[in-house]
Parts: sequence; structure tokens; C-alpha cells
Amino acid sequence: MNGKRVVPALAAGLSIVLLAACSVDGTPTRGPLDLDTGKYQTSLAQPAGTATTDAELDKLRAVRLGESLVYHDDVDPQLNRTSMPTYPVTPASGLSGIISDVNDEPFMKALRYGFSVAAGSKDDDNDKGYNHAVFVFTDAAAANTAADALADALLKSRGSGERTRTRVPGAPTQMRAVNGKTSKGFVTAALTPVGDKVVYTWADSSDAAWTATTVRVSYEKQKALLDGMKPISDDPRIDPDGMLRGVLPVESGSRLSNMVLGPRTVALLANKPTEMYDAGKKAGITAAVVGDALVLKAGSDQQATEYLKTLSDQSGDPTARKAASPQDLASATCYTSKSSYGSDSADCYLAVGKYVVQASDSELLAAQQMASAEYLLLSQL
Repeated sequence: MNGKRVVPALAAGLSIVLLAACSVDGTPTRGPLDLDTGKYQTSLAQPAGTATTDAELDKLRAVRLGESLVYHDDVDPQLNRTSMPTYPVTPASGLSGIISDVNDEPFMKALRYGFSVAAGSKDDDNDKGYNHAVFVFTDAAAANTAADALADALLKSRGSGERTRTRVPGAPTQMRAVNGKTSKGFVTAALTPVGDKVVYTWADSSDAAWTATTVRVSYEKQKALLDGMKPISDDPRIDPDGMLRGVLPVESGSRLSNMVLGPRTVALLANKPTEMYDAGKKAGITAAVVGDALVLKAGSDQQATEYLKTLSDQSGDPTARKAASPQDLASATCYTSKSSYGSDSADCYLAVGKYVVQASDSELLAAQQMASAEYLLLSQL
């Protein structure tokens, strides 16, 4: 992270008319549904197909690696605001935004894929910063070489002050650790090879002891997850269940956009991922897609309805205000609020069969239209 904290960002148009439920003789039991979907598509997308090259397969593996990343609030509950860089890593993307000026180094040719998560603390003037990643290389020797080279890169990138090599108390001897100063305090960063992988953690704060402890705890919890990790699937199907077909695509999203995410991976996007994952597990969440809207697939219609209550709970947001439901879609619940960074936000939530939807935008009308479009799309799956 190199001391730089990047914050994530999460019209009148076509009106679709559907007939509501009918009686035995075909007579509508109520008037037609007049859904305002604005500019958003309402026909299913084409199947996503399969990955056909090693690079395409490694992109899928990178996303699947997210299922084995440690949660920031499990490392420290004070880390309660997700941030960037939280996304999969590929050779094409390199490590920009994570560790600077290394993409052209020779050791990077052995990088296959990885996954990065980041968080901060919204309760102490954003004093604490955290970035954690697992990088997968071609073999153990390449991982060792990369750990040395990345530690050297951190030493050269001094930020606000000189950096030196250090030992983190209680950490394994193979950990390459660096400490130094940032504009707001202190940083400890470390790289530790584990087989063909490298575990990376950056922690910065005005509390120097916290940075060292966070690096050690993060490694220990990540190592336990890696030890229990099953081999990452080589399934070349991009969208095994066809879920992407019913999710509004986003044209300029993050590296997690328009990808099928596992239940642990999608929780990485939450401020409190442990809580979100536990709720998702209870609801049988098996997959999620972040498109123009967030769509999650539950184990049953009933579980989707129950999970919707958790996802749409605004009790912890003092800025949230109930807003109108989308036109002719009373089953959707909408709110307006201020994001944790002060910008306007609008969210609409609904369940469609096994699917749960969160449609978000800065404008309420756009969120309502997205929710209406998702209702139509997911009803066709």
C-alpha cells in the first residue's frame, strides 16, 4: 500500500408492462404491473462460456482464491471499513496499487495470480490502514525469490521516512519484515513464503505496536486458512449456473465486477465480513455477482427472504431514511443515506425467488430502475 489509502467507490426510459398473477380462467387478479426500468436491460445476456487460455483460467483461479483470504475484522475488529485494493490479482494487472514499481521486475514473470484485501478503521479518524494479499507463483523457489524482491522494493519505497528491516515478535523466521514511518505514524509490512505462495501484509497506524501485532496475527490466521485450503478448482466455466445472464453488467467496475464470487469472497466487500459471511451461510448463499447491482443466490426462496432482512437492515446507519419503492414493485424496500465518506447514496433491496438484490446508486430513481430491471431479469432464470 506504500502509505497510500485508496477508498472504494461502490432518466426516464423504457417502461415494461407485465400481467400479474391470473385466475384459473386467465383473468388478471389485479391490474398490470408497470415497471420503470429506465435505461437498464431486461433481456437475459448470452452465456458467458469458458476460459480457453492459461491466462483466462488464472483469472478465474484468482477470484476463487478469495474464498481462502482472511477477513480484516477477524484480524482486528477495529478494522471495520473495507477499502481498496480489494480485488483479484493477475499478471496483466500486476501489483499496482499494492506494491509500487515492481511490475517490470524479472520475478514478476513467475506470478500466476493472487488476491488482495484492504480495510481501515472508521471510528478513530481512519488512523489504521491494512492491506493483505496472497500471491501465487509458479513454484516454491519462485515464491522465495519474490518475497526477497518485494521486501527490497518496500525498503526502496520510503514514503515519509526511512525504512529498515525488522523482526516481528512471534513471527516465523522466514518472514521478511520492514518497518518505517508514514505521514500519519508508523508502518510494518511483511512478506512470507508459504510453498508456492507469498503472504503479504501492510499495517499502518500512529500506534507502532499495533502495526507489528497486526502483521503477525494476519499471517497466523492466513496460514491456517492456507493449510486447510482445498485445491483451487480448474473448472473452465466462467458462470456454471448461468447467474451472470440475469445480472445487470457494469461497464467500468472493479476487478471483481461481472464475475461469479463465492460466499466467502463476496463477504470481503463488507465492512464487517465475518458477520456478513455468517448470515450468508445461514441463508445458504452459494454465489454472488457484483454488476450494476449486487445479486446473491440463496439456498431457497424462504432463505432468500430471510437473508433480505439482514442485507437491508439499516438500523446501524443514522443517516438512512426510508424511501419510496420502485414503481409498481412494492416488494422492494428502498433507502436514501449518506455513505461513510459523506456522499449521497440510495439503495433498493428485494428478493426474487432464490435471489437477493441490492441495487445502489447516488440517485434514488436509478436504484429503483435497477431493482425493477433485476426483478424482470431474475424472474427469467
